[in-house]
Amino acid sequence: MVSSDTRSVGELERRVEAFDATAPTEMDADDRARLTDALVALADAYGDRGEFDAEAEMIARLDRLRRAGDDGDVDVHLANALANATSVRGRDDLYETAIDPDRIEEYRERIEELYGRRPEASVAAPLARATAETIHANGKADRRDRVGPLLDRLEAVYDAHPEPDIAASLLRAYARAELYLDERDDATDAPLESDAGRDRVARAEELFRAHPDGEVAAGLAGVLAGRTNADAERTDVEAIEGRIGRIEALADRYPAQEESILRWLPVATANAARASFEAADVARVEHWASETADHHERLSTPSSATWAAVATFFSARASFFDGDVEAGEAKLERLEALEGRYDNPVFAHWLARAMFDAARSYVETDHSERARAMVDDLSEFAVGHEDREEIEAGLEALRSHAPHLFDEFDDGAAGERTGDAAGERTGDPLDAPHAGGVDSVDETADPPGQAATAAADSPDRAATDDSDAPGCGNCGDDGCGNCGTDDDLKPPASGPALAAAGAAVVLVGVSVAYTLYRAQRALRNAIAGSVGPDGSGGSGGS
Repeated sequence: MVSSDTRSVGELERRVEAFDATAPTEMDADDRARLTDALVALADAYGDRGEFDAEAEMIARLDRLRRAGDDGDVDVHLANALANATSVRGRDDLYETAIDPDRIEEYRERIEELYGRRPEASVAAPLARATAETIHANGKADRRDRVGPLLDRLEAVYDAHPEPDIAASLLRAYARAELYLDERDDATDAPLESDAGRDRVARAEELFRAHPDGEVAAGLAGVLAGRTNADAERTDVEAIEGRIGRIEALADRYPAQEESILRWLPVATANAARASFEAADVARVEHWASETADHHERLSTPSSATWAAVATFFSARASFFDGDVEAGEAKLERLEALEGRYDNPVFAHWLARAMFDAARSYVETDHSERARAMVDDLSEFAVGHEDREEIEAGLEALRSHAPHLFDEFDDGAAGERTGDAAGERTGDPLDAPHAGGVDSVDETADPPGQAATAAADSPDRAATDDSDAPGCGNCGDDGCGNCGTDDDLKPPASGPALAAAGAAVVLVGVSVAYTLYRAQRALRNAIAGSVGPDGSGGSGGS
């Protein structure tokens, strides 16, 4: 929850310092109330600035104040201060590259203790909020096995206290589950669309019918956006567009919560761009990539950026595969700008993949100088990276597709490589082995996916927040959420590792992916003629 307190940190510090000389047992009720209020606000202000030790100190002082008296209201204030400290969604910029889920889990457990002593709705509400944020933190840190039990606990809290604010927290948690949990259980092949026997989207609709208010609507929007990850896996563009329309309708119905509702749209629109690419529908790719970029420009959060990267990548890939080199280059520049703006390895991942697509397109369209320049750029990118061998293997495969473009610059190695390539190649370069076409994007996010972190927010999972994906936001194999970097945090996958993994796999498969893409487009055009993607000549969707 974003703090609405307008007092400055300095003012709050002075208010707290005014009570330094007075023992808690010597304060009257008014003094205790004023100090309690200032401690809660100051702890939250420190946390919002990333000063977590100072935040913990204020919470500890609030706890001592609670223990020194018999004022039950301090329990509630302490629970709220602890819930504020679990905030992931409201502190997206702090957790762009690192998050400590254990710290957040510990704060949630302390609220559980308070709730055990005082099982009332006033404590249940911050407990529900903290539980939803802990699910978000564990998803970002790729501790997905912890999500299910926390969802069950949150359902139990709602069953005991079926209040709108607790329902809203439950729906935010379900939204995160949609982004972070795999669609199917690898062991049983059973759908993971449900937790505790419930389909998450159906459960969200049920809760919204019971509590049709704005905060619950924002939670429902998150669940709908999160489900587009699974829709994109099935290339179900129409389903995604239907969910986008529903989210926009919710925003129109609840203008006071418009920002909280619309912040989920980058997740859905990026997945629409991705699914449209899989369907070889260039018009839809361009439409939804443009929509995602517009949403990111308005939101400007790390999570919306991861999902913008996801959508821009697929838009660039569509342009390069379609032979529109200039358009692809313009989108590559946008990816470079995102990579330079945000300190998250997921952006290097998407950029490197687009660079390989660009190099492949240059080869296909006989832009020899550009092809050599891009290969040189990728070679420089590989220097000093632990996955240098994989990146260079991908570059060698590219050179083997068009030895006449590269060999004359290789100082004597040309003849040997040309001979090897001629011996190994039995057909057109487009018939290279296919090692998997377009990778999937989960969020988380955040981006996106995000064993990198995010697309998702997806792109953090890309790409993925109440975004917030991404997310990209964004999580998953392609990355969109965020992980830690220090020894005491959860380490994210490195930018080089992500780029190398994407480059090695994508380059081997991109030739056949290109051929299949062009063939699929030709088939669509032959069947559909001049009909637009929405069946009536329009651009479809939003």
